[in-house]
Amino acid sequence: MAVLANLVQVFASTVLPVFLVAAASYLLSRKTHLDGRTLGRVIFFLASPSLVFRSLYTLEISTAVLQQELTIALAIFAITALAGWLAATGQRPQRRAALTLTSSISNNGNMGLPITLFALGEGALGLATVYYAISALLTNTFGVFFASSGSAPPTKALQQSLRAPVLYAAVIGLLLNRFAVPVPDSLFRAVDLMADAAIPCMLVLLGIQLSVTPINRDQFVVWRSIAIRLVLAPLTALLLCLLLGIGGLERQVFILQASMPTAVVTTVLATEFGAAPRLVAAAVLGSTLASMATISLVLTLLL
Repeated sequence: MAVLANLVQVFASTVLPVFLVAAASYLLSRKTHLDGRTLGRVIFFLASPSLVFRSLYTLEISTAVLQQELTIALAIFAITALAGWLAATGQRPQRRAALTLTSSISNNGNMGLPITLFALGEGALGLATVYYAISALLTNTFGVFFASSGSAPPTKALQQSLRAPVLYAAVIGLLLNRFAVPVPDSLFRAVDLMADAAIPCMLVLLGIQLSVTPINRDQFVVWRSIAIRLVLAPLTALLLCLLLGIGGLERQVFILQASMPTAVVTTVLATEFGAAPRLVAAAVLGSTLASMATISLVLTLLL
């Protein structure tokens, strides 16, 4: 009973607030048809890069921890991508590309950042933002490759992916941090204001995009992707942390970030490159709803 009570408490204090904001946005979008594309562009070009820059610029992290985080994120991405590709054996090329995409790309922005903040505090948010920056890099390179592999040559798509502003925000923030280069107060305050808007906007966008997500019987194959994303990924993170001797707050952040459901951005990639977008949307919806239980369980075990 004590374990169950703790699980409920963790869910109510850390996971539920995130879903309440997304649910409010979902209902409002159903009622008033909110423009998710415009909000998505604000997040993509302004809010998200500002958040990544601020977090990396102000982050106090050793080179060793940064290398560990890069290793963990890359390994989990590679393992889940391979698992998704194998799980899609026998599917059409577009559907195989879709399941590879949804298995490997996790929602470290919309959900990973606020849940980390609520569960582990401000000190963990910097680590989570680094993980998010790495995830964004992988999404805008290998994610594009996976999405386009089912129907078109990926060369042009990869060129387009290098235009993602969050990548450059991460590089600039990290370089200025490492070389202790001061940023003018007026500029930093502007970035700070926009960064504060990132997480609420991400949750609103999550609700908007889920409100237009279809699902039908033909999409039940997504359970394979959901299992990879919500079960295999956190177990892989735990194993890697044990092998590399990673403990403390770093282990908690890495495992929690690996536990996130399929990222909403996969629907954008799937639509752009014809990688079975309805199947991808079903994976996003299914994994997001299922993660309410799985993330609560992970947090109960971590805390």
